[in-house]
Amino acid sequence: MKNVILSACVLLMLSCKVDHPKPESNLAQIQDSVFNMQSVYGPNLPSNPYELKLNIQELDSNTYDLEIQMLLNDNAYFVSPNAKGDFKGKFTFFVNATNSFILKNKLVETPLSKENPNGLTHFVNINTTYNQKLEITTKEDFVVGGFIQFTIEPRCTLEKIPVIIKRKNGVLKFEIDNC
Repeated sequence: MKNVILSACVLLMLSCKVDHPKPESNLAQIQDSVFNMQSVYGPNLPSNPYELKLNIQELDSNTYDLEIQMLLNDNAYFVSPNAKGDFKGKFTFFVNATNSFILKNKLVETPLSKENPNGLTHFVNINTTYNQKLEITTKEDFVVGGFIQFTIEPRCTLEKIPVIIKRKNGVLKFEIDNC
């Protein structure tokens, strides 16, 4: 009986022909699968669930207001910096240590997020602006790096956007560091 089964397996293996696809047809299959993925999710899926805009306004000769605008798309949300508890994905604005300026007070959120029923988190789910006061302590030009960090939901990705605050020839700028 073993010999019959073994003979049938050998015969079956010899009768099978392996068909190797040509490289062009393989590429066509990949392109079709990409097209199919796009058609499943549709054109309404935003390319990014948020947009971040930075601005700076002079309040007096050495004091400025840094502004971070978080514009949210398609039910995106994140944890407010005002949330109680230690969340890795909480909205954070961090600047490297410097003698060129001092950040005054805390980050101010407008409109102020509301506490969730569980009492632990403040989720930001509407367009929100953050302001941070900055006092210049030098007359020299400078470039100071930092970042804005948060977890964007429901995508569940930790976003870390590098930013710079720089003064050149007396002009102060606050912008995303694209380098």
